[in-house]
Amino acid sequence: MILDAIQPNLAMFIRPLRLVSSGWTGHVPFGAWLTAVQQPRILVELGSHFGMSYAAFCQTVQNEGLNTKCYAVDTWQGDEHAGFYGDSVYNDLAAFNDKHFAGFSRLMRMTFDEATTYFEDGSVDLLHIDGLHTYEAVKHDFESWLPKLSDRAIVLFHDTNMRERDFGVWQYWAEITKRYPGFEFDHSAGLGMLAVGPNQPAEVRKLLGLPKDQAGAKAVKEVFSSLGESTLRRWELENTLQELASKASDVKRVLAQLANVDTELSTLQKNHLRAAGLLEQYDRTVKETYARNEALSSELARCEAAHGRIETSLSWRITKPLRAARRMFKG
Repeated sequence: MILDAIQPNLAMFIRPLRLVSSGWTGHVPFGAWLTAVQQPRILVELGSHFGMSYAAFCQTVQNEGLNTKCYAVDTWQGDEHAGFYGDSVYNDLAAFNDKHFAGFSRLMRMTFDEATTYFEDGSVDLLHIDGLHTYEAVKHDFESWLPKLSDRAIVLFHDTNMRERDFGVWQYWAEITKRYPGFEFDHSAGLGMLAVGPNQPAEVRKLLGLPKDQAGAKAVKEVFSSLGESTLRRWELENTLQELASKASDVKRVLAQLANVDTELSTLQKNHLRAAGLLEQYDRTVKETYARNEALSSELARCEAAHGRIETSLSWRITKPLRAARRMFKG
């Protein structure tokens, strides 16, 4: 059934080099399939954030050996839907891009409107719109870039199946598919593929020709949903492994700290024993000194008592004149 609906290729079984938190992870296999099939000359992404989708496009260009120039346009400051963030997000993606795709990929840190001045009319083959998701913003982005699209252009709209927090992509998708043929995936918040240019590859025309509610279209959706789920599971596994590695590092650090504490405790115990020994020796010395003092006090008392007895004795009184005379003669 699937072979009757689309022509599979190796690109759809991509193992992404970049796995980051993203609502686009489930669409990576289709994005890779489409890039390999369409072989765009210029690919532009509006709203790259962490770069999950953009890196997958670039990886496919590299794997397939395509002569494609890729451009990611974003302020990398965030918005009310993606949240706001600092320079670390851009710096991380820029480092990854320079390492893997520097030969054909450029990050353009500016607004979507500002970026239009850097592209000629009719030059963009594949445009991915994934910026602010309000109805007005998506409509503005599409209409602003419409003159830049080529006669074989395809436009991807992310979040066509999100109906909350003022998301309006679904509403604009319903309108725009009345003007251009499209195919929509429901999984991972929804992704719409819009064939704006009349000159599409046979594989894309075949996909667009599938009746929406019949088995062929359902089979295509199930295949790419399953492949996307596999990519999501791989990201979750990688994320879990990173968390485990981080926890292992934390445990190792805590064990090292405990070892230091044990060493310090052992030193304290030795110092305590040494202090206890010194204190015991001091107590012993004090007791010995006290005992000697007691003995000396007793001896002194005994001598004083003996001296008193001598001075009060009869012989001492009788010989008193003799002792006085002796002192006179000596003087």
